[in-house]
Amino acid sequence: MKNKYFKEPNYIHYSNCHEDVLKLKKCLPLHTKKILSIASALDNSLAFLEDDEVEVLAIDSNPSQCYLSKLKIAAIKHLSYNEFLIFLGFKEGDSLKLYSTLQDHIDEKTRKYFDEHLYLIENKLIHAGRFEYYFHLFQNKILPLVVSKRKIERFMNICSLEEQRKYYKKHINTIRFKLLFRIFFSKHMMAKLGRDKAYFNYAKGSLAKILKERVDLGVYHNPNASNPYLQYAMLGKFMELPYYAKEEAFVKIKKNIDHIKVLCETFETVIQSQGDFDFMNLSDIFEYMPEDLTRYEKLIQTSCNNNARIAYWNMMNPRYLNGFKRINTKEDLKEDRAMYYQDFLVYEVHHD
Repeated sequence: MKNKYFKEPNYIHYSNCHEDVLKLKKCLPLHTKKILSIASALDNSLAFLEDDEVEVLAIDSNPSQCYLSKLKIAAIKHLSYNEFLIFLGFKEGDSLKLYSTLQDHIDEKTRKYFDEHLYLIENKLIHAGRFEYYFHLFQNKILPLVVSKRKIERFMNICSLEEQRKYYKKHINTIRFKLLFRIFFSKHMMAKLGRDKAYFNYAKGSLAKILKERVDLGVYHNPNASNPYLQYAMLGKFMELPYYAKEEAFVKIKKNIDHIKVLCETFETVIQSQGDFDFMNLSDIFEYMPEDLTRYEKLIQTSCNNNARIAYWNMMNPRYLNGFKRINTKEDLKEDRAMYYQDFLVYEVHHD
């Protein structure tokens, strides 16, 4: 069913956000009022709603990501916290029954999409994306060839960072693990099974090498037991809930859920028509653009307020903005729990 679904024109690429929300929240400017955020699975965009004063415009050019985002908003607005966890798949329960209570609270296109793809809800929405499917292949088909399930469980539950480093070196990061990692996380395999081929149009270098270096760095500096991104990659589940799904955050987000709007538009279209942004969470959108970003730099300048900030990640392609002041360094990657990117960039906008 999943393989057939991923051949459709519009499928869910990501059912979870795989970028560290703590990095984004840490670099928010003081007195942020208006945020432009790449929607993806909406997780990180929702996390901004903890602040009562913030308005979020979440955008995505993929209709299925917008449908998923709108459904998540309806779930937060109309379900209890426990029902919300069940509906998305963080807890066991009847998600289809809960969906029936939401059908009258979503727009016609979103309802039509999920009515035609009920199996996505039945099999739990947090597992619906192609990227998540890729990780499931890794957990179920690849990882067992080199590391036992018992060792993986032990590795992910170690409390001491020093012990975690030693265990990784001795029991996980073996020659066989390195070999299979290099094969499975190659650009060829990820384009075939995990991400759209178009995402690699401008790709440079070895994806597997970049990811392996980042995983090694991340394991060395971040406790696995509090890293939901690595937990999903290694276990296919969350030992620690993603930020937006924690009860304390959920309560605040629910209170401010009407402060977020989802637009199915391109980044360029939106910044040509919208303005007064204090912060932009741009995910890794420049990965998929030519190296010359001059046009986007001018549009960002005119659509942002003075002292606004722009944050985004580079995976394979070095993409840097000119005319803005970078206010962070590559050292920030040490505490980036997501472990997929070779750089995280934060710029500040200053008007002359």
